[in-house]
Amino acid sequence: MRRRRPGGRRPVRGLQLDVGHPTGAPHLGWLDAAAVTACGGLVVLLAARLTGLTALDALLLLPAALAGYLLADLASGLVHWFFDRFLDEAAPVIGPALVRPFREHHRDPRAMTRHGVLELTGNSCLGLLPLLAAAVWLGPGAGPAAAVAYGTLLSFALAVVATNVAHAWAHAATVPAPVAWLQRRRLILPPDAHAAHHGPAADRAYCVTTGWANALTDGLGVFRRLERALLRLGVPPALDA
Repeated sequence: MRRRRPGGRRPVRGLQLDVGHPTGAPHLGWLDAAAVTACGGLVVLLAARLTGLTALDALLLLPAALAGYLLADLASGLVHWFFDRFLDEAAPVIGPALVRPFREHHRDPRAMTRHGVLELTGNSCLGLLPLLAAAVWLGPGAGPAAAVAYGTLLSFALAVVATNVAHAWAHAATVPAPVAWLQRRRLILPPDAHAAHHGPAADRAYCVTTGWANALTDGLGVFRRLERALLRLGVPPALDA
């Protein structure tokens, strides 16, 4: 069963979880597929290390997972803010790959609801690969340190991968009933909380995994302060920022 947003238009079927690129724009789908596959393999290797934990060590997994989930929300805001406010989408390599999707999102917020699941998750997986590979190579083998490190990292990684999907659901005209249940309980990004980001200024509510961190970042003016600091350092702002 799918829930329709109150007062919303008839949707273009909400979020399409396919492996193609429905918009018809050029897209390196093979790179997304490779990144998702590699990321999944590293996650499995790290998760396997949790099987040797003692019952006492395993008690640390829940707070570690919560910390990882919060960190993912904060990281989503940092990345979202930076690519919204800085650099040019025409820049070589980084422009089309990273900057343009953020600018496209403000021109057409529902465009991401027409993207396939690989396109929504590919860049996130690509960004996570160095961190996950380092953890596989250098991470602790067992004990409380392993429980905290891998519990935090795995929760962080899974939440980061899911962020663009949750973000797209916040813009979809309809979502499956379980997704609506999670949104109402603010376990993933709810549409009403994210709407503040698409106001006239578009200078708040950057965190899009759950939106939990927005109270902190907006209340303390974290991104405004960072923006002033980067401008003083000469980082080029977005032309339309």
